[in-house]
Amino acid sequence: MKNTINLIWMFLTTMFIAIGCAKDSSVPTPNPPKGIVETNLIKLEDALNHSSTDFVNLINKVRGSVGTNGAGSKVIWSKKNDYNLGLFVSANHVYGISSWTSLNEEFIDIVAINNGIFLGSKIPKTNGNISLSNEWNANFGLYHPQIPSIATNTTIFPKDDFYLGIIDNQRIIDNGLGNYPNFVQTSTPLQMYDPNNKTLATQTWAITNTNEVVFAIGYPQDKAKYPNGAVSTGKVYSDSEAESIIQSLKLKGNVEGDIPYNPQVEFLANIDAIAGMSGGGAFNADGQLLGIMVRATELNGKPVLRVVRITYIKQKLNTFYNALSISNKNKIKPFISGELNRN
Repeated sequence: MKNTINLIWMFLTTMFIAIGCAKDSSVPTPNPPKGIVETNLIKLEDALNHSSTDFVNLINKVRGSVGTNGAGSKVIWSKKNDYNLGLFVSANHVYGISSWTSLNEEFIDIVAINNGIFLGSKIPKTNGNISLSNEWNANFGLYHPQIPSIATNTTIFPKDDFYLGIIDNQRIIDNGLGNYPNFVQTSTPLQMYDPNNKTLATQTWAITNTNEVVFAIGYPQDKAKYPNGAVSTGKVYSDSEAESIIQSLKLKGNVEGDIPYNPQVEFLANIDAIAGMSGGGAFNADGQLLGIMVRATELNGKPVLRVVRITYIKQKLNTFYNALSISNKNKIKPFISGELNRN
């Protein structure tokens, strides 16, 4: 895995479709819940300077868990494991599906196999400074679902387009080179900006509700316009609305129309997002993780964002874990223990 071709592929591949920022004002949307301000895609700095204190507090509550992942993004789901390391979620197309040693559903025994990398991996500073530091954080791929052999980074379906990884406390100064960390370090908890201990909460995730107004955070590739990340909010479409949207996209010849909507796997929302935000997080008004962004387009000038549900990711992880041998369970459990078999 550690060769130049895979390194370039891993971190320069992203297929997030750029979309417009206009919202169709003719379609009524619910009033945003307390804490969420209705907005198109804006710089993270602008979100933190908003006049709504509740909105600013909410953004601060979650933004420390969202970081860069090469040319895409990632979100730290939880630190509730035996080592208090960061269990993160990102998109397979951001990682580069050819970078995995196997397309079969698998976990990597990261204590015995070092698949870690620094390049392109950053999270906000521990003091909450808005500017990303010049430090890279070590990333380790931990688990991915079955990936169809015909899938590519641009054609992979949402149900296969996620993976789990671990961030430990290893850091180096950004030097533009593909440096590799030591084996995953379990002796020191991950130090991160988490002022409300969101990643250690009893319930770190939530089920998404139809018509719920939610918000998303990620790191666009357009660093000139969004140097420190971006925020956008919007309504979750109902299943019937989502089905209708996909059908309309198909009739218009949009590639998203060729990917059926799967309500068990994903939800659609009218949230603005652009290239580089893949793998970033969608959250509710309590700051709980709802899922990760994977694909986006627009229909009649209105944004359409596809988000893989964290409930689906959790279910896949639990099913996989429960089928493992005892010895393999003992290898992966310390890294996921706090999110196993929770209702």
